[in-house]
Amino acid sequence: MRKLFVPIVLILIGVFFSSAYVIEEGTRGIVLRFNKIIGLSEPGLHFKFPGMDNVKIVDAKIKTTNSPNNVGQEQKFRTRENKDLVVDYFVQWKIVDFNQYYETISSGNSIENLLLARLNGCLRAEIEKLNIIDVVNDPNNSADNSIVNRVKDILNSTVQELVKSDSIENHTNKDEKALEGNQASIRPFGIEVIDIRLKKVNFPQEMSNSIYEKMKVDRKNVIQNQHFEGIKKADEIRAETILEVTKILSEAERQSRSIRGEGDANAIKLYADAFGKDIEFFSFIRRLKTYERSFTGNDIVVISPDSEFFKYMKLKSDN
Repeated sequence: MRKLFVPIVLILIGVFFSSAYVIEEGTRGIVLRFNKIIGLSEPGLHFKFPGMDNVKIVDAKIKTTNSPNNVGQEQKFRTRENKDLVVDYFVQWKIVDFNQYYETISSGNSIENLLLARLNGCLRAEIEKLNIIDVVNDPNNSADNSIVNRVKDILNSTVQELVKSDSIENHTNKDEKALEGNQASIRPFGIEVIDIRLKKVNFPQEMSNSIYEKMKVDRKNVIQNQHFEGIKKADEIRAETILEVTKILSEAERQSRSIRGEGDANAIKLYADAFGKDIEFFSFIRRLKTYERSFTGNDIVVISPDSEFFKYMKLKSDN
């Protein structure tokens, strides 16, 4: 008996370790018995039937998936004006039904590829309803009717919810709505979208180049217009300056003539007063000024010695 005790203990220990398993926090264990799902293990210590049961560990944390643009594949979306846009986004999702999730991935499908395919389809349908300016102004809007919120609601809705939200009474339209919802919903995959964010909205590269060239031409035209406007403004300022200078010179000339006229009048008055007091002295002064103006430079003046012009010269010579 003692000889069997040790092997029995070892066998029990082996059975314990082969049947016990631990599920870490943030994960879930899908228990399979002969490849059929029989249960879901929460984080902690659990046991299984060795040789019969198998446990698949699934990450239960929120996951983030980026759009294919991050790997060089442009996702083009056409707007209502038939203009192409390249939209870069990311989506956060989590597993809500581990049984459906495992059935989906066990058949060789990629959850991320399925999610992106349906998300792109819904996003494409929403962008086709809007103009470019609406799409550019809408990204990540917190309003309930924003693009990302409408797409998230469609992806997370069941077929029944989509049909119920449609107020159309026609059964044919309801059937079409159900078919559309079945093709868009991600509920059959056992996942749920937490959030969708548009990171960038651009034009395709070929369109961006033409837009940039057009912007360059427009900017060049603006610069030329501003240059011509500056020349026009400079000519206007120059014309105003010339006009102002002309006015100032005219006013100065008028004032100088007025002052000169006043001076001449005062001079004439002084001469008149002097003439009235001493006619001979006044005549003598005027004659001296005449001599001064006459005998300048190399001019030749022929005058008779008996002329009245030499009247005071004669008196001076006689003295």
